Formats: sequence, C-alpha cells, structure tokens
Amino acid sequence: MVGEVRDPETAQIAVQSALTGHLVFTTVHANNVFDVIGRFLHMGVEPYNFVSALNCVMAQRLVRLLCRSCRHPAEVSETLLRESGLDPDLYQDQVFHDAPGCEECGGTGFRGRTAVAELLDMSDRIRQMILERRPTAEIKQAAREEGMTFLRESALETVFAGATTLREINKVTFVQ
Repeated sequence: MVGEVRDPETAQIAVQSALTGHLVFTTVHANNVFDVIGRFLHMGVEPYNFVSALNCVMAQRLVRLLCRSCRHPAEVSETLLRESGLDPDLYQDQVFHDAPGCEECGGTGFRGRTAVAELLDMSDRIRQMILERRPTAEIKQAAREEGMTFLRESALETVFAGATTLREINKVTFVQ
C-alpha cells in the first residue's frame, strides 16, 4: 500500500514496486480515471513504465442514499433535468424519488451512503494510446467502445434505481 501519490518520488516508488512484481494499491486525488493518467505523467513517470505497471484505475465518489422509510416518488423540474444534463423530453416518464425526512433519518431524508464508480481497465489498446500520448478525448472514446461506464453514468443509474437524487449526484459528479 502506498498511502497517496502526491509527488514524483512517491509516484516513482509505486511504479517501481509494481514493476518488480508487487501488487500495489494507492490513491491519487483526481476528478476521474483519465486525470490520474495525466497526474502520473506530469510527475515525470515514464509512460512505458506507467502502462507496464498499471492494471486498472478506479475513481469513486460517495453519495447519500435516500431514507427507505420516507422515500417517495417525486416530480423533478425541467430546470433540474437540464442542469443535470438530461433532456426533459426523454426523461419525462422516468420516476425520480425524494425523501422529506422522518424519525428514522433524523429529518434529513437520507440514511447511509453508497459508492458510484468508474473503472478503466488497461487494455492493450488503451496502453498503446497512453504511450502515444493521445488526447484524453480519444482515450475516453476508446474506453467507451470497450464498455467502460463513466462516473456520471454510474451515478445516474443510482438515481434511476430510486436510491438517491439528481441534486445529490450533481454535488459529486460533473455533467458531461
């Protein structure tokens, strides 16, 4: 375990440990999995070593879960849908939920948390693109073609399942 990678020396240690056959887990503060790649390259880690050492990158955020005791279907304004990057015409029939608060949740409307996440699996194609220093947009497109679910999509799935609200995911994820 490498607590957190914040500087070039720690980045080099983590990569060298992985290259010598050790399973290394670490954290990096970044907005998404693609920013992690940029952070390592910006810290001077050689792209070849980086892609050879890396198996996958995960980004996650915690969102509050609606209280099961007081959760109920709710109307969502057209404005909120637009702010959330959703076309109101496409989501007019989608059931959204909210919770006013009760004794069980201490009046907050929320009880518990869950993670929303994205996972970038380092395929040969993605590795090659990083080595070639291809633009992030191209790497994202390749990841999408390989089936990656992005952080925002994961968060929206949680909303559509009735577990949390659009306002809650808007706090922790970016509209794409």
